[in-house]
Amino acid sequence: MDSRNGSTITNAWQASWITRPIENHYAWDGYSVSVLIQLERGRAALLFGYQSEERHYTCVLDAGTGTVSLFTVEDGREQALGTAEAPGLIRPEQADSGSNSEVLFELLQREETVIVRINGQQTMAVPSAPFAGTVGFRTEAGSSAVFRELRVFDSIGRALYVNRFYDPDTIHFTAGEIDRSGNGLRLAENVTSLCRSPVPVDSPLFRRAFGLSAGIRKAVIRVYALGWVELTVNGHKPDRRVLAPANTPYGRRLLYDTYEVTGLLQSGENVIGLWLGNGYNHNYSRWGWKWKRDKAVILELAAELEDGSSVIVGTDESWTCTDSPILVNDIYDGETLDGRLIPAGWNLAGYTGGESWRAARLAEPPEGELLPNPQPPVLPFEPLVPVRVLRPRAGTLVYDFGQNIAGWVRISVQGPSGHRITMKYSELIDERGNIDPWTNRNARAADVYILRGGQLPADSAEHQAEMYEPRFTYHGFRYVEITGGIEPDSITAVPIHADVTEAGTFTSSDPLLNRIQSNIRWSYLNNLVSIPTDCCQRDERTPCLMDSAVVEEAGIHNFDMQAYYRKWLGDIKDSESNPDWSGDKVSLPWHLYWYYGDVGVLEDSYPAMKSYVEHLAAKWPEGLVEEGFGDWCPPNEDGWEAYFHEVGLVNTALYYRLAVIVSETAGVLGLEEDRSRYEALGQSVAEAFHARFHQGAGVYGSGSQTAQIMPLAYGLVPAGLVDAAARRLAEAIAEQGGRLGTGIYGTRYLMDVLADHGYIDLALTILRGTEYPGFGYQIAQGATTLWEQWSPKGAMHSHDHAMFGGIGASFYTRLAGIRPLAPGYERILIHPHIPEGLDSAAAEIRSVRGLIRSEWSRTAGELVLTVVIPPDTTAVIMLPSDRQQTGARVRHEAGPGRHQFTAY
Repeated sequence: MDSRNGSTITNAWQASWITRPIENHYAWDGYSVSVLIQLERGRAALLFGYQSEERHYTCVLDAGTGTVSLFTVEDGREQALGTAEAPGLIRPEQADSGSNSEVLFELLQREETVIVRINGQQTMAVPSAPFAGTVGFRTEAGSSAVFRELRVFDSIGRALYVNRFYDPDTIHFTAGEIDRSGNGLRLAENVTSLCRSPVPVDSPLFRRAFGLSAGIRKAVIRVYALGWVELTVNGHKPDRRVLAPANTPYGRRLLYDTYEVTGLLQSGENVIGLWLGNGYNHNYSRWGWKWKRDKAVILELAAELEDGSSVIVGTDESWTCTDSPILVNDIYDGETLDGRLIPAGWNLAGYTGGESWRAARLAEPPEGELLPNPQPPVLPFEPLVPVRVLRPRAGTLVYDFGQNIAGWVRISVQGPSGHRITMKYSELIDERGNIDPWTNRNARAADVYILRGGQLPADSAEHQAEMYEPRFTYHGFRYVEITGGIEPDSITAVPIHADVTEAGTFTSSDPLLNRIQSNIRWSYLNNLVSIPTDCCQRDERTPCLMDSAVVEEAGIHNFDMQAYYRKWLGDIKDSESNPDWSGDKVSLPWHLYWYYGDVGVLEDSYPAMKSYVEHLAAKWPEGLVEEGFGDWCPPNEDGWEAYFHEVGLVNTALYYRLAVIVSETAGVLGLEEDRSRYEALGQSVAEAFHARFHQGAGVYGSGSQTAQIMPLAYGLVPAGLVDAAARRLAEAIAEQGGRLGTGIYGTRYLMDVLADHGYIDLALTILRGTEYPGFGYQIAQGATTLWEQWSPKGAMHSHDHAMFGGIGASFYTRLAGIRPLAPGYERILIHPHIPEGLDSAAAEIRSVRGLIRSEWSRTAGELVLTVVIPPDTTAVIMLPSDRQQTGARVRHEAGPGRHQFTAY
């Protein structure tokens, strides 16, 4: 390894970090500002064109008078430029108890005029020469205000600076704190706060021309960027990957991508092009891993030539750069691209460029170790066509793609130069067919394309078709609203997700069950970018360990997740929260070992697994974990406190399970002393759990569904109490009218526990129910993915959350009955649980040893079970007995091949 420029770079890269030159990046000139101002009391001001206290503009909102006033300060002397009513500003005598005003304030500098708009309405236009300078906020005595969604644009609409004020570490202002609501800069009275360290939100282009004198034998490019980057070689992308590089805890690890580019190079002049976007920058959620500094990039091309020589081309000051035609790019808000600004041929040989191209400058290397990315890339997949087009109002088209996805739309459009086409995304529509952006929360979720407007022949009035799709954003949506007065020639929706191959399929005779399986798979993939996200539509999309933990087995049964989850384990190894959150770094290595036979992942992960359980033992010496989320989001009447359920019971049960996993892992690795220690720790936690939560007669905790499920799922119930505990679970379900009452952990194990204790019919009844709450209820409301809450519009906003999809593992392991009896399916259990009212079920798993299949069907009192066992494995097949005895089974041993059994 080589420590170059202060950053640890593997394989001794002969390259430097570069960025584009910025002179005085907060001395903006001729710009416009928009900001949401929540004026709680008194007066608050926006400062702009701020050079000093002696020279700036001030625009004051006054809650007492309901007015906005504009002043200029030159040489320290203040001059009033105008006062007007402020539409929407609530005066104290008009306010309800506890209410206050929030207004959208916009200030535009237009040559010799300054324009003020409040809530979209122009209040004044004052002749005045614009000032260059930064922006700021001010409150007076007896005043307080919160400033949100600050945006600074240049004269052509290019975003210069955006701050949602999500993160205390990325305020960029000299005073204030993040509001307790989670967004906004709060100023108390008598405070002036100036933007002195803004991070740009632009999208630069970089290029480097170089010559090759001989044929190319082999060439690869390694590249990493702070932000997202699109690579081209002689105008072509090497592959289809998007939204690269991967999101990681950047202070610790930076995962570069490697591209095979042999076929893209040529003898003579070649050009490498780089296009940068913001990606996970400072406006990404405070709960996510993000860059808190400016964009930069490092790249190295290594080429072997046919004459035996080699060529290295790396990023350095010989590269040139300029602004791209992207005016706005944001993971939540979307992208605006001006087709008129595309520098044609910029990434091709022979391009001469212009005055806008400048030499790149060296950048300070970031923290974190540069390592190769082992994860499957994020790719676009087969586009969806609209299933219908709605016209809810004049000039508006709403396209319904029939399926909730993560991605964007691709359009072909013709029209005059400068015409704007706006695409707004949503998961929902209202009763008239208008998009309903409710689940987007603060994400604007809009892409804009400004047409280039080229004509066909010189004498033709026809326009050329222009293709557009965004590069540096993505959305969660089913519906897209198109406005702009031009109907696209074509429009498709492009799903994106990590390129994980299908590993399993499940189907049954019940269309509703098949729809649930489809909704689980779509929700899982839609939240599978370079991290498993919580949701894909609102201003979040964060690495949620709890959400991931409960669906990982379902994911593994449906897709090949070994490489993907290996990367994820590297991301989360430092997490030390409660078991419902951080336990993922213990349970996931065990899943990878059990389903893939991956001993290496146990060897790599064991130090973090052991350290975490030791952390729990030190923090909770009595063996009871009383903090956390618990069984998150059971059916409830809404409100933050209602989302927490059986917190202590769930976390203590998880603590026990984690201790057992660490003990068993130590055994696999031959660490006998550790195995004994953690076995004893698990036993002590089990005793503490039983003493604390067992109420007698097999009833645990409150006796809720979750309280019964968790100890049964993890083997915490003494043998003599198991039947009583399972009966109490059935009673708890009956008390809910035969419907589920579980959150994400309880739902994960609901079918497992019911099936294993003789209640498979009840499990199917729950799945088939179409009344609230349940999967069938969601589907009856039109859901094509899983919701964050069982209700359609709770206080949390997502109709595409994977976290309730954990039950999907049970479709394979209980309904089809495929389970490993030894790691990597070296020995297999086939034990289908066959409910009344279901005529057939079939599942396939392409395991590391080959195809496993279990298929059963029932007609005229005859049950036929067909099983396929892969080479070099054996199977135990538990076939329902011919005898009329509930749960009775006949055991069969089988080797590789296809086997068929019949029972009556």
